[in-house]
Amino acid sequence: MTDSFGVDIAGDTRAVLRFERFPALAHDQLLATLQSLERRLEAAVLAEEPEKSGELKSLTGGRVYDHGDRIAAVVGVRTTTPAQARKAAALEYGSRGASITVSAHTAKLDHLWSRAIKPIMVNVPSFSRTPSITARRFLRGPIQALHDDAITEMRAALDAAVAEAAP
Repeated sequence: MTDSFGVDIAGDTRAVLRFERFPALAHDQLLATLQSLERRLEAAVLAEEPEKSGELKSLTGGRVYDHGDRIAAVVGVRTTTPAQARKAAALEYGSRGASITVSAHTAKLDHLWSRAIKPIMVNVPSFSRTPSITARRFLRGPIQALHDDAITEMRAALDAAVAEAAP
C-alpha cells in the first residue's frame, strides 16, 4: 500500500523558510512517534509470545535506529545461534516439516505419567517423528494490529511538523 503526504506552497519566500526548518522538525516529531510505537509494539509482542522456559522472551526486544536522514523502529527476536533462530521461526511461522529421526539415547526418568518416582536411567530407542507446530504469529500479529494506528500517528507527526514550520 502506498501512502502519500502533501505540502501546500503559497509563495516562494514562505516555502523557502518552511523547508529550511521542516527537516529538523519532521525528524524530531517522527523520532518521538516511532519511539512510542516501538514501546507499544514490544509490549504487544511480549504479550503474544509463547512462553515455556522464558528463553524466547529474553531474546525479544525493540530498538529505534536514528541515522539522521533515516529512522526505523524494529521489534524482533535477537537470536545468538542458528538453533534459536530456527525455534523462533518455527513458532512464528509454524512447521510441517519432513520427518525427523531421533537417535537412540539414554534418559533420566523421574516420573511415570504424573507420579514422581525415584530417578532411573532408561534406554530410548531411535524413532521418527514429524513436527506439527501451529503458527503463533506473535511478531506479525501485533504489527498488523498496530499498522493503521502507526500510519495515523506518523501522518499526525508530519502534520505537526508542517504546522510548526509555517512562518
